[in-house]
Amino acid sequence: MPIASSLLNKPILVKKLRDFYAYVQKNDGKVGTKTRGIDLNFNNACNLRCKYCFTNSPKGDHVKEYLDLKAIKKLADDADELGYFEFDLQGGELLLQPDKLFSVLEAIKPERFYLYLTTNGYYLDEKMAKKLAEYKVSRVSVSIDSMDEKIHDEIRGRKDSWRRAIEGLEHVRKAGMDPYLNITVGRYNANTDHFKQLLDYSKDKKYKTLLNVAVPSGMWQKMSDIICNDEDREYLRKIRKEYKNLVRNIWNPFDKNNEKILGCTTVNRLYVTPIGDVLVCPYVHIKIGNIFEQSLKEIVDYGFSIKYFKNHSDLCLAGEDKSFIEKFMTKSGQSIFKPALAKDIFSEEDFVK
Repeated sequence: MPIASSLLNKPILVKKLRDFYAYVQKNDGKVGTKTRGIDLNFNNACNLRCKYCFTNSPKGDHVKEYLDLKAIKKLADDADELGYFEFDLQGGELLLQPDKLFSVLEAIKPERFYLYLTTNGYYLDEKMAKKLAEYKVSRVSVSIDSMDEKIHDEIRGRKDSWRRAIEGLEHVRKAGMDPYLNITVGRYNANTDHFKQLLDYSKDKKYKTLLNVAVPSGMWQKMSDIICNDEDREYLRKIRKEYKNLVRNIWNPFDKNNEKILGCTTVNRLYVTPIGDVLVCPYVHIKIGNIFEQSLKEIVDYGFSIKYFKNHSDLCLAGEDKSFIEKFMTKSGQSIFKPALAKDIFSEEDFVK
């Protein structure tokens, strides 16, 4: 497996990546139960008011709570021991409180992980990008909703957010980190000129484009208007071959033909909230433990004892699998801070014997 030159100063990470590659190759190109990443929301405060925010930050949900550094350090140590190689810091908006962010980075020890930030880019200026690079951040992902500045700013609820996000990606590239332009795709925008403009811009700039499929969190009644259907998935298969810079967590990154499916990465990628709750992914609001109550290994083992998360799925459970969504993601008020409990919603036959 080729290793990017920017990662060669992280030998621990390089070994984990090679182990992951070997596992996937032996497992017919599927992720199986191989641990992959931690998505950490250590604080939910944000400076924007995005219309589709799945963390409820615009409503002030848990914006004053922080996961303490001691807990973060233990989480990172346990994740490292279990072979997790990705660490994605999310929010809220991380760059809103840079001193806290830098303390979190020190606690995690980024030299052990492909560590990246997901940000709205509002505070991502040249100075901030250089500082993040100094802290061994490998990648910065910036979400862009449209190449039309007015549309993006309206969705994000703040003027000038598009310009700052676009400029932020260039600061990331110049600082030597991997720039990722995040796009959300759903029934409402797949195979449109609007969507293609984003794809072309990212390709022309030589960025990576991370595709996230739209998830009907809090709007499950409108599921058919939001999530990708078979026609949309056919379009995604087409552009996967056309745009070589496209990335999806569900796709096999080692397949040179750009066809194989790694599989839905629920539990392979865990989501941890500011109160220590562990969800099977940021978009499947089902709780399988809490880092203050169980070890990370116990939580992972429990998560993979549920057949929906252990068995391979070609579909993203949260954004493509209608059956799963209807069964387990339609509880009123279900959110990252009010998740359904796995023990309550799964029956005995849903667990692997």
